Amino acid sequence: MRGCKMRVVWMLFFALPIALLAAGKNLEDIDKDINANKQKLQEKAKEEQKISSRLSTLGNTINNRKKQINSLKEQINFLQRSINQNQSQSQSQEKRLENLRKQLKSLEEEKSAIQAYIANIIISDIAFTLVLDKQSVVSPDDVILEDVFGILTKQSQKKILALSEKQNKTAEQIGLITNNINEITVLIGTQQNKKDQLQKMIIEQNSLNEKLQAELNDYNQKLLQISKEREGLDTILQDLNIIKANKQKEIEQQKQALIAAQKAQKEKEERERLAAANAAKQGEQTKDAGKDSSKDASQSSSQSPSSEAANIVQVANSYKNVAVVKYTGAKTIAPLDYYTIEQNFGPYYDPVYNLKVFNESVTLISKTPNAVVYNIFDGKVVYAKEAPILKKVVIVEHSNEMYSIYSQLDKIAPTVKPGFIVKKGYTIGRVSQRLGLEITQKDKHIDPLEVISKSK
Repeated sequence: MRGCKMRVVWMLFFALPIALLAAGKNLEDIDKDINANKQKLQEKAKEEQKISSRLSTLGNTINNRKKQINSLKEQINFLQRSINQNQSQSQSQEKRLENLRKQLKSLEEEKSAIQAYIANIIISDIAFTLVLDKQSVVSPDDVILEDVFGILTKQSQKKILALSEKQNKTAEQIGLITNNINEITVLIGTQQNKKDQLQKMIIEQNSLNEKLQAELNDYNQKLLQISKEREGLDTILQDLNIIKANKQKEIEQQKQALIAAQKAQKEKEERERLAAANAAKQGEQTKDAGKDSSKDASQSSSQSPSSEAANIVQVANSYKNVAVVKYTGAKTIAPLDYYTIEQNFGPYYDPVYNLKVFNESVTLISKTPNAVVYNIFDGKVVYAKEAPILKKVVIVEHSNEMYSIYSQLDKIAPTVKPGFIVKKGYTIGRVSQRLGLEITQKDKHIDPLEVISKSK
């Protein structure tokens, strides 16, 4: 009987470090998950910093181009004012030219009239002279009349000379004004050409600005996506910290329960020792019942946390950033009947954002709407619920420590819950467009396209 007591005590002492060791291992896995997600957060922060720097550069470039456009617009406005002024001056000169031309025409008409008048006088003078030559006697009236003709002729000649001089001056002014109008016309043409060139430059600057603005919008969208991903990682970290705190609390409760069980066992042994002399048989029965109850308590306190921790570890493993391993098994069914590949597995270089990215999954685009998503291997569901950024997620544990992760699901089948056994080909959900598929084995990633069959 005493030997049975000692065995129970030693079992309790051995059970405590074993249970704590198992729980500690789960905590270690959770800490690894937390560190992995913290590292992802740091990478996202660096990526966000690069994009923010690019956004700042684009913003400065756009602002400088806007300043250049405003400067060009000011030059165009100045040229337009100058063109308007020159056109106004040209119109004024043309009016003046028109007046001078009218004046010149008037002078020419007056000159022609005087010339006709002089011609008439000359004709009359000649006729008068011829008459006088035929007459032998010249009267005083005839002499006076001859002088009058002479005076009229001289006055007409002076007037013609004055008109000719005035006509020459008018013609000279017309020439000057014509040259001035020609110069203004040439200047207006030059300014108009320069204005057209500036307007063309503005169109080119606006086109470049539109392209820069489009690139700026793309970067803003990328930055917004990264912010959402960071929020998702923050949520995961928060959940993992809550899980860690709960696990530590469970470990502490388990420890306290084992210590209390040890204490109860010792008190019980002491009571049995004191009562052994008076009630040996009753003492034996009491001790046996105590052993059974202590075993049940030990089993119930150790099994429940470990199973929950297993689920936690399995879920957390899906977020680890691990190395890549080659798949050597036979190909299995694809999760979709008809699909195309949008994003391949592995590293790629983004030329737009100047970033090197490693894609741990493949993105499949369904060719049919509301497509059925199939489980690719026999296994057990360990995770099935909504996740930040990833929409609805299902994680299935397979043999050989392999996991398949299905993300971006629109619906999860009602029967698919943690602990549910699923066969190969079982419907786990539906997607309207794209499906993310990730496969891991022993903390290493596998290219899903090496595992699944090609699209039909």
